[in-house]
Amino acid sequence: MKKDLRKKILKVRDQMTCNEVTLISKKIIRNIQRELKLDDYQVIGMYMPIGNEVDLRPLITSLIENNKTVVIPKVLSKEKMEFYPIESVNDIHEGKFKVLEPNCNKKMPKNEIDIMFIPGIGFSKQGYRLGFGAGYYDRYLVGYINQKVGVCFAFQLLSDFQTDRFDIPMDKVITENPLHQYHGED
Repeated sequence: MKKDLRKKILKVRDQMTCNEVTLISKKIIRNIQRELKLDDYQVIGMYMPIGNEVDLRPLITSLIENNKTVVIPKVLSKEKMEFYPIESVNDIHEGKFKVLEPNCNKKMPKNEIDIMFIPGIGFSKQGYRLGFGAGYYDRYLVGYINQKVGVCFAFQLLSDFQTDRFDIPMDKVITENPLHQYHGED
C-alpha cells in the first residue's frame, strides 16, 4: 500500500513545473516564518531538495545571513545519516544516491539541532511521514528531543496511511495552505 501511495504522489509531484515548485515553495517559506519564531533557534536542520521537493534554499540563505547555523544531512552508510553545517547553499557536493550533501566533515550532535525541517513524499494529518522507504530519517530521529517540522505541498498532506511501530511523527507539518497545518499539540 505504501509503495503504491509513493508512486501516486511522486507522479503528481514530478508533473509540477519548476515555476510551480518555486512559487509554492515561497508560500511555504512564508508560512514557516509566520508559524515559527526562527529567531529563537540557533542550529537549524534543513535539507537540499531532490527533484520537485519543497525548495527551502531561499530560507537557508536568509538564515545563514542572519548568523544561524544551518545543517543538512549526509548519508554515511546504508543505515546511517548525520547532519553537518554549511556556509551557503553552494557549500555542497553530489553524494550518495545523487543527493546534495554538505562539504563539511564536522558532525553536528543530534540534540544540538534546535529544530529540524524534514521533507517527505507525504505526511498524514497525524504527523507521520511517508518517505522513500529507506528509513534514514526514522533511524536518525530516534532520541531526537527537539522540534520536528514536516514540509510538503498541500496535495502531499494525506488523511491517513498505514504506519509502522518505528515511524516517528512530526510536531508540525507545514504546507502552502495555512489552514491545512498539522500541530502535534492539537
